[in-house]
Amino acid sequence: MYRLTQSLAFAILLLGVTATPARADLAISLSDITLGANNTGSMDISATSSGGFTLSQFGLELLITSVGSPATQLQFSSPQPDPGFIYNNPTYVFAGQSFGSVNGLPLWGSPTPGYAPVDIVGGDAVASILGSPPGFVTIPGGSTAYLATVDFYVPQGTQLSQFQVSLVNGLNTYFEDQNGNPLSYTSGVPEPSSLTVVELSGLSGLLWCYWRGRKRRALKSGVRGGP
Repeated sequence: MYRLTQSLAFAILLLGVTATPARADLAISLSDITLGANNTGSMDISATSSGGFTLSQFGLELLITSVGSPATQLQFSSPQPDPGFIYNNPTYVFAGQSFGSVNGLPLWGSPTPGYAPVDIVGGDAVASILGSPPGFVTIPGGSTAYLATVDFYVPQGTQLSQFQVSLVNGLNTYFEDQNGNPLSYTSGVPEPSSLTVVELSGLSGLLWCYWRGRKRRALKSGVRGGP
C-alpha cells in the first residue's frame, strides 16, 4: 500500500488506493478543561487500546462550539505554548524520537479563524518514519499513550457559557500503524458539566492545515509504503 500526500492551499490531495483500517480500536480521551483565575486552561489528549497497537504518525483536529445561549467565548490560545512541553514529556508517545522535535516543528498549527480561533490542527510522526522500513513505536495493551496538550483562553470582558470541545472525525484526524495503515478509533464522552462537553464530532473541518503541509514537505512529499 502506497500513499502520496501533498499540501496545497486549502486542499489535501490523496493519491492511491484507500487503506483498510487496521484493527486497533483506539480509545481517544480528551480530559476536562479547568480554567484558572487568569482565564486560561488546558486539555490533555491520550490514546489507549486493550490489545496494544503500533503507531508511526498521528493527526488531530479539535473544534470548539457553543451550547445554548449566549455563545461561548472560549478560544484556542494563539500561539500555543512551547512544543517542548509536549515533546520533552517522558510519557509522550514519541518521546526521544519525535519527528517534530528533531526538525524544530511545532505540534500544533495556528488556530483558525484568526479573529476567534475555535479550530486547531496538529500532529507528529516518529523521527525514523523515513527509514526502510519506516519506524514506529509499540504501545502495550492497556497502556495510555499521551498525545498532546492544547491550551485555551477566555478573552477579558466576555461571558463564558456552556461549550463543547470536539475531536473532528475528518481528514485531519488519523492514526497510522507501522505499515502506514489507518487505525480505527473512538472518542470517549464524559458526562456533561456546566463548563465542558467533550464528544466526537462528524464535522469535516478545514482540509488544509499548517502542520500537515509543513511536515509533509519536510518528509519530501514522497511516496511511502509499508513492508
